[in-house]
Amino acid sequence: MADEESKTDAKPVNGAELLVSLRKSIMAHGDEIKELKFREPTAGDIERCGNPVNIDFISGDTPKMTFDAKAMSAMMSLLANVPPSTIKQMHPRDWNSAAWSLANFFMPDL
Repeated sequence: MADEESKTDAKPVNGAELLVSLRKSIMAHGDEIKELKFREPTAGDIERCGNPVNIDFISGDTPKMTFDAKAMSAMMSLLANVPPSTIKQMHPRDWNSAAWSLANFFMPDL
């Protein structure tokens, strides 16, 4: 249970990569891992997986951001170079922490 209680940690690596420490280890390529390293996405990745972040600027005073869960899971798999089954094993808090950490890549400049 100690793994589940520890905090998920996301740190920038080499400026364009993101390292996310997991509260609960998962299996990837037959190995147990405790962190995922995500590369910076490209426009081609968005074309391939879909845009995982939706922003509604119209419905209120404050923009509302939501995730397209399937697109975000596909994007995580692609950016971390792990199979989709690895992403599906993630603890919900780890998934959400990774999604919020990656969201910055998909935010427009205003």
